[in-house]
Amino acid sequence: MSVSELIFVWPVQAPTRIPGGLAATIEKERAAKGDYPPEWPAVAWLVKTIAGWKCERCGHPHSGTMADGFGLTVHHLDKNKWNLEHWNLAALCQRCHLKIEHRVNFYQVWMFEHSRWMAIHVADYNEWVLRQPTPRPPLLPLYGIIDRDYSQEWPT
Repeated sequence: MSVSELIFVWPVQAPTRIPGGLAATIEKERAAKGDYPPEWPAVAWLVKTIAGWKCERCGHPHSGTMADGFGLTVHHLDKNKWNLEHWNLAALCQRCHLKIEHRVNFYQVWMFEHSRWMAIHVADYNEWVLRQPTPRPPLLPLYGIIDRDYSQEWPT
């Protein structure tokens, strides 16, 4: 089944063996413990697949291991692990995940340009808000997009 076919199928049907090494194993274990929804391993796999198995922020490809910091993870931008809306899920390498995890408040009004990767999530969130019944959650301002190069942030 291709990625484009998976996008229109819900719940997501992931392969029997989800690729991704240790990250996929951890995702399965955390879902089994109830820390994440049962469909989390399949959703995380789909988010990574749509991202081309590269970090959305720095562009580094998934290394297949967590030991080097470039294993691909999926970050919940609003920190709610049960919120599986597409705007809330970002494919990030471990290094970028840890860099933004406790520094970025997704719902904070940001009065400057957003980095391209985050602007996509903000725009998708705003589209989602407009489809919600009233009263709706507030829209987030998007004053512009700035191209930042995070590819040299991490030594290899």
